[in-house]
Amino acid sequence: MPRPFPDRYTHNHQAQNDGSVAFECSRDPNVWPWLRLNAVHPILVQTINFWASIDSGEFLGTFNPDTWTALTRVRWVCGAPDVGLPHHGIYQTVQDEDRARYKLAFFDQADQMVAELAGQGVTFRSRNFEGWRGDAKEKLKPSAQPILNYASAAAVGVRTSAESFLAPLRRANTVSTTGLITKENGLRPNHPYIGGSGDHVNSTHMCEVGRQFGQLLLERPFFHTGGEMEFHHYVELGSPFGVELVKHSTAENQYDLIVRQGGRDCTSIRTRYAPGD
Repeated sequence: MPRPFPDRYTHNHQAQNDGSVAFECSRDPNVWPWLRLNAVHPILVQTINFWASIDSGEFLGTFNPDTWTALTRVRWVCGAPDVGLPHHGIYQTVQDEDRARYKLAFFDQADQMVAELAGQGVTFRSRNFEGWRGDAKEKLKPSAQPILNYASAAAVGVRTSAESFLAPLRRANTVSTTGLITKENGLRPNHPYIGGSGDHVNSTHMCEVGRQFGQLLLERPFFHTGGEMEFHHYVELGSPFGVELVKHSTAENQYDLIVRQGGRDCTSIRTRYAPGD
């Protein structure tokens, strides 16, 4: 996707002998407010994934701001809950026709691992992407402004009610809820941490949906230790979506979710966690 903001999170890029790129990370929370979050918070982990991939791609000459791309799969592992904020990292990529695979590793100032990620994406080269996206959004556009009874800030582990994306859980034959992310509650400056193109619900939103569902499911604090997401179809801003628990293993501290919108399976989310204080 095109770069939504002019700022760059990573700097001092250096090409390595193995083809990877070493970089340093910004530590300025005035430019990057999500740096005020815990270093293993999913919003921070997915946001640094986005920015470091774009910045490193620009350094290598593989990122084209005029071409639309989409993340299709991402896996990640987080460091210890008390690890410091990202200080430096390494980016590696492999391009295969219209698909690209990459790996990222971030480390704090003491060289402790903050997060390791591996992702895969697709580039839209031969289709009318803008027209196709417009048709898809129009089909899901609600006839009236949707209203959702969001779960409380405390219930989903956020500071303000504006950051809640989900309604309280329904615990019946399945455990599920409804979510609604709009430009008003889901993007900066109204959301304190999450940015993006405003074209669709992005991977950072989806990872935060997974975390908020976990807060409602477990009803206690926990630390984010890793997970994976697979993106089957875009989730549109401004239209309600369903989130259903597929599996929960208390032995493995892991739960799987499916996000559906407009009758489609859109995103599969796996979240791994450790008990928190």
